[in-house]
Parts: sequence; structure tokens; C-alpha cells
Amino acid sequence: MRENIFFTIDEDKCVNCHQCIAACSTKFANNGINDVIEVLTELCIGCGECIKACSHDARIPIDDFDSAMIALEQKEKVIAIVAPAVASNFPNQHLNLNGWLKSKGVEAIFDVSFGAELTVKSYVEHIQQNNPKLVIAQPCPALVRYIQIYKPELIPYLAPADSPMVHIMKMIKHFYPAYKNHKILVVSPCVAKKIEFEETGIGDFNVTISKIQNHFNENNIHLESFPEFDFDNDPAERAVLFSSPGGLIETAERMVPGIRYQSRKIEGPHSIYKYLGELNIQLEKGMTPLLVDCLNCELGCNGGTGTNNHDKSLDELEYYINQRKVEAQNKHKTVKNNDVAIVQYEQLINKYWEKGLYDRKYEDLSSNTKIIKIPTENQLQEIYFSMNKHKESDHKNCSSCGYDSCEIMATAIFNKLNKNENCHHFLHEELNDKTEEVNNQKDEIITNSEAILSLINKIRQLV
Repeated sequence: MRENIFFTIDEDKCVNCHQCIAACSTKFANNGINDVIEVLTELCIGCGECIKACSHDARIPIDDFDSAMIALEQKEKVIAIVAPAVASNFPNQHLNLNGWLKSKGVEAIFDVSFGAELTVKSYVEHIQQNNPKLVIAQPCPALVRYIQIYKPELIPYLAPADSPMVHIMKMIKHFYPAYKNHKILVVSPCVAKKIEFEETGIGDFNVTISKIQNHFNENNIHLESFPEFDFDNDPAERAVLFSSPGGLIETAERMVPGIRYQSRKIEGPHSIYKYLGELNIQLEKGMTPLLVDCLNCELGCNGGTGTNNHDKSLDELEYYINQRKVEAQNKHKTVKNNDVAIVQYEQLINKYWEKGLYDRKYEDLSSNTKIIKIPTENQLQEIYFSMNKHKESDHKNCSSCGYDSCEIMATAIFNKLNKNENCHHFLHEELNDKTEEVNNQKDEIITNSEAILSLINKIRQLV
């Protein structure tokens, strides 16, 4: 077993198929030179796409489920915060999940959706007071880490406020003194959240939804056998949508009507990293939106790397989230944008929002990329020659190696993160050379055989 921050690699199951490299948004975070793919932790952003892509189950998400259960068994003081994605992962049973948590000894349970309400308040305050050109939403820790490592020029545009999870934890520490010193169990849809907790210094156990579901399945636990328990904090309104793509924009629309027309919703690894890669250019052109609501996962947090929802329909997942939104808006009487009810609800948010309490700063981690050396043109040509790429048509850019182009594969080879044998063209040319060699040997054998037969016939004639 080999570990990085986010997952364990089972060496017995890894077949070096390079699906993890193909799925990786950063490519050089994987070392494919040996029989087992290794991970360079300092370049890994924790997006978890490789975990989803591995059909051999060789990459196992790391979470704190076992540590949290031990803490509860030892009667440590523990409270829980629960991500809004539970509504789609435990359909119509997310309050029964609270009942299960209470049965394990969790003293109080808080809804991260209310932390999302506070997050939007922080964003709006930043926009109104500082008039930024661009605000990149930061609930997704994988995207934050990507910007910190690979696009540090965008750090000034990351929202200078905590994620919903950290908002709710800080709210508890500040406004609920009875739980100030309790450990916090986070019911999370994301393996990357652990790195966020380490960077911000708050949050103890990142317990993934998938690990909880697996525990239920393995132990024949049925949630309907547990009573429903409501959350111990004031209820959220439309921020219960935060686990779905665009949930941030819809929540912000309540506070700033019309902001949706100044916002960009974008998610999924096939879109978001290309978008972020070009964002600074668009900034210089003055063509960016005011707010970018972005997530790594195609299905949002409802199908995050810490869930078992990767193959489910977007419609099915969001059905339960929207159902909860309707219930929340009915509870607060904010349906059809009732102005009086909205003012009353925003007064409730203000009760738990304090200037400076939820501020966040970001570390520039771009020095991590210095371990990757970019080859010169001459060095690239030498590598291409070693890969049997002698002319332009040999550059297939077929991606069979897991990389998007021959140049990226050559750069990986230059950095000793891969080898020629993993190149389809190299193997094809090697096969052609071996086939030609065998054919030449066969012709030589036939020629030699014919000469020997001729000699034998001559000897027979003499006899």
C-alpha cells in the first residue's frame, strides 16, 4: 500500500493501465515509470478523478471514519456538521442520518447549508465593499489547490472568505460557546476537504458519505430504523442547493437580484481547468464575469469523490436537492421572492455574520511545480528520437499513453515520470522492427536450408 494525502494505492490491484494519468487534470502528479503508478503529492490537487477512473479499485479514498468512530467510542466530546449533499445521497433520510449520528454519541449536529448562506453573505460583502473585477468561488478545495499550485496569478481573485464548511465551524466556535472545544466530525462528499481543514486549522474528522454508506451496507444498518433529528442550528433557505452546480448563484440572487447575469456557472474536469487556464487572458481583455461559480465534479458535490453517486443521473441527484429547497422556502415563506420574508431571513443571517470572522487567505504553492523541468527543443528532439518519432507524422497525439499530446508524454519521460515502452507509436515501431528482423532471419534460414539441401543432393550423386 502507498499513501498520499487523498487516497491509498493498492499495489496488488494496480495494473499500470494509465487510466489514472488519462483522468488526471494535472498529468504530472502521476509517476508511470514503474509497474505501479505513484503519486507526487505536492502536485496532486485531490480532485479524485483518478479514483473514479480506476476500474481495478486500486485507488482507495482516505477519510477519517475509523478515527471518528474510535473518538466516539472513547466518549470524546464530538459534534457534527453535515454537507447539503446528504439530501441526494440519503434520499428522504438525511434527518435519519442525524439520528444515527446521535446514536453514536454525537452531541449536536449542524447543517453546512447554513454555512453556505453565510458564505454568500461574505461574497456579497466583498463585492459591495471592494468592487473586485472577478470573484472565483472557493467551496471546492480541489480548485483552490489547483489555483494555488498551477495558476497563482488567480489567487487575488479567489473569494477571500472561507468555504461553507469552515463558515459553519467558525460560527459554532464563535456563537455556540458550549461546543467551542468539541471535536468536529464533518460528513463530507469530498476527499479533498481534509487538506482544506489542515490549511485553515479547523475541522477534525473528514468522514466521507461513501464510507458511511459502505459501513451501513457491510453491517446491515437501515437508516429508517433511526429517528429523525433536526439540525441544532437555524435552518438554511435556498443555500440547501449549494451541493448542486449553480447553487451558489441561485442563493446570491436572493441577496443581489440580477447577479446571475453577471455570473458564470461551470463545472466538470473537462471544462473547468481549460477555463481557469485561460481566465487571466480574459481578465486582461475585460471579458470575465463578476462571479465564477465553479466545481471540479461534473455532478457537483452530490456526486463528489467521497460519494457513491458517480454513475447516477444528474436529474435524480438534483431532484432530492430541489425537493429540499421547496421545503426550506415554504418554511421561511420566501416562495415567489416574498420581500418581507426575505428581509426577515437576511436579518437571521446577519445575526451569525461578523466582519473579519470568516476571512480566508491563500498560500502560493507554485514552487511545488519546480520539480518538473521543461525540456529544451533539442532535448525534446532527443526524446522523440528515442521514442522512434523521426518525422512529423510520427506524432500521433493519440493519448493512449494517458497524456493529451506527444509533447506532454515526452516531458514526462524527460522528468523520469514515464518511459518509452508506454508509448503506442514506440511499441508499434518496435514490433515492426522485430517483425522485419524475424522475416530477415526466416529468409536467411530458408536460403541456408536450400544451400544445405543442394549440398546433400550433390553428395548423394557422388555416392
